[in-house]
Amino acid sequence: MGIFNFRKKKEHIVSNSDMLGDVSFIKEMHHIQNGVWHQYDILLDARPYGWDYMVDMAEYMNQIDLENVGNVSVSEVTGSPDIDLIEKYRASGNSVKSIPEISVEQGTLGIGGISSRLNDPVKIVWINQTNVLRLFSISPDESLIRKYVETAVRRTFGTEDEMKAGRPHDK
Repeated sequence: MGIFNFRKKKEHIVSNSDMLGDVSFIKEMHHIQNGVWHQYDILLDARPYGWDYMVDMAEYMNQIDLENVGNVSVSEVTGSPDIDLIEKYRASGNSVKSIPEISVEQGTLGIGGISSRLNDPVKIVWINQTNVLRLFSISPDESLIRKYVETAVRRTFGTEDEMKAGRPHDK
């Protein structure tokens, strides 16, 4: 039995108790599918973030949600080949911040493992100096992914607001 064993998912119906009182940090989300993998390109409604924020977020996700991390990578610019840092991650005691190569600013930073909240494999890639992140998952549930990203950006894992989304933006 492998990583692609699908677990029976509960239907996710958005109710008022699933929503926070304020506006979403997600401005737009685009979803495409390639085989069993789903790619979510997410435009955050916030100022562009830089390298230190990306490293902090990767370490936060590493500590709070991701298990069995099997991918840590950087690249100089979007579209250039990834530099695999998984062995250095393991040698650093499973800490993103302790990887020596992380001290040098790059164009992208990615981390992948099994999300304990989604019960699925995920990879999150932050793109430096933008307000864009890319999430890969086998979950086709856009509302669940929206809640997951909202929780990550707000850093509300482990709180009463975990897995709640902000109110959508008026169109």
